[in-house]
Amino acid sequence: RREKGAAPIFVDGVAIPESAIAAEAQNHGAASAAEARAAAARALVIRHLLLRRAAELGLNPEADRDEQGREETAEEALVRQVLQIEAPGEEPGDAECRRVYESSKAKFSAPEMFEASHILFEPKAADEDAWAAAHAQACAAIEQIGAGAVFETLARAHSGCSSAASGGALGQFLRGDLAPPIEEALTSLTPGQLAPAPVRTRHGWHLVRLDRHAPARVLPFEAVAERIRAALHARSAIAASARYVEALAASAEIEGLALGRGAGS
Repeated sequence: RREKGAAPIFVDGVAIPESAIAAEAQNHGAASAAEARAAAARALVIRHLLLRRAAELGLNPEADRDEQGREETAEEALVRQVLQIEAPGEEPGDAECRRVYESSKAKFSAPEMFEASHILFEPKAADEDAWAAAHAQACAAIEQIGAGAVFETLARAHSGCSSAASGGALGQFLRGDLAPPIEEALTSLTPGQLAPAPVRTRHGWHLVRLDRHAPARVLPFEAVAERIRAALHARSAIAASARYVEALAASAEIEGLALGRGAGS
């Protein structure tokens, strides 16, 4: 809703329609209708300035798609193109990237990682006899593996988990990803070692094997340099865009709305 007594808004004599402001206000959460209208009007004035600049530059919209495959509107594409051309931000150098890395190495750590396999022996019923039978099967399988049986073959033949199709492989996981009893058993093993006894969870009895363990470690600078560079460039581009929009607003005659400093933020 338009605040009572709010002045019409013009940019260099071109009106920003009140209907457009009302529609845009729905995209701005605010404590009051007046604040939502002001935020919407500000966004529309900035968009108007940027689209006018796109026309002056003779740009044609070249829409991008995001990671979900959603395509920009023509106006969104033009706004982005103007800012990329006229406020691209500074490309950080290697020294700046390395300073960021050295000052906050903990942010660039690879977490502790495990790879494991299991064979699940499910009880045929909920009673203790069924659980005892499943436990006996699991113990027999441990003896078979000790005698030379192949873990993956037994998993495909007997496991009640969907991982049976891949020979019991659970893939990579972090601490907290698996049931606590299984994780506790795995953390006591060395890579390639099978737990000496079946592990019980609510699903049944598990034969557990640790396949690989990678301790937490700080990644080398070379592995994260591009990530740091992209983050620094994005930060610089945001600041450059804010300054650019502020300059556009300062050069325009805007009536009914005071953008003030930080117009592009």
